[in-house]
Amino acid sequence: MLNFQKKMQRLMLTCLLAGVMGAGWAADYPSAPVTLVVPTGPGGGTDLAARAMSERLAKALGQPVIIDNKAGAGGIIGNQSAARAKPDGYTLLISSNQFGIIPAVQSKLPYDPIKDFIPITSIGVIPTLVLLNPSLPIGSISELISYAKQNPGKLQYASAGIGSPNHLFAAMFSKMANIDMLHVPFRGTSPALIAVAGGEVPLSFASLPASQGFISGGKLKPIAMTSGQRLKTLPDLPAISETVPGYAADIWLGIWGVAGTPPAIIDKIHAAIEETLKDPAVLKSLSDQGLVVEVRSKENFAAVVKEEIAKWNKVVDDSGGEIKRQ
Repeated sequence: MLNFQKKMQRLMLTCLLAGVMGAGWAADYPSAPVTLVVPTGPGGGTDLAARAMSERLAKALGQPVIIDNKAGAGGIIGNQSAARAKPDGYTLLISSNQFGIIPAVQSKLPYDPIKDFIPITSIGVIPTLVLLNPSLPIGSISELISYAKQNPGKLQYASAGIGSPNHLFAAMFSKMANIDMLHVPFRGTSPALIAVAGGEVPLSFASLPASQGFISGGKLKPIAMTSGQRLKTLPDLPAISETVPGYAADIWLGIWGVAGTPPAIIDKIHAAIEETLKDPAVLKSLSDQGLVVEVRSKENFAAVVKEEIAKWNKVVDDSGGEIKRQ
């Protein structure tokens, strides 16, 4: 009993010291530049969002924010780099929903997406659309489902590659709508959309920023969005869930800290991001990129990340081997 009491006293003292030290670190944080790791190359959606925020975030933090592009292996290299950084708040990770998809399509990772990171907040959602070649005589999701059922295995959809977000979005739709579509992978979103616009493949799921030029030029026809409900920015475009209850798939962006970073520092970073995302210039820049800003609490965002990982694991399992784990 005496040994147990001593152990509990030591544990309480350790926790108390950790709290005091964490508060002390937070008071001084940040006293040096903060690195924001981007697990993609320059010019992509995640990179552009990071750069749109960096200057204002630096002002909120009181220190420069350095963008560090670490592309490769579908985001794994950048994620791994961030996971191995010191848990002091000076290295952050910005990523898309690819963060939640990678564990579903990769059987072995050099990091643990749950244990090695602290979700800080989401930044926002990029609308994803169901896009058709205009020659296809279909104007709604219900008509698309009817067409697919009348032509089982013949309706093709293009994606940016096996395991890409638009592939998984379409695969989940196919399963939930109980239809059989044929996947045609391409090397990237642009080649996939060019194929649909040219009539080579009739259908694709793709983000609004990637498809906007094709839509405005009359080359692609949007019939629905993948979000769980209609977005205020696109009120006339129905959500798939209006026809297929429960369907919801978003391209979202978020920011993570390294596991072990003191909670007081994480709170300080969250507050700085929240302040940044209220700046009219930042909002306009992100909006011009097609992003709908959506800030979440740490707890809410952590729950979203866990749900996403579970969701895409199920989609891969339900694919019957069509989506292969590497």
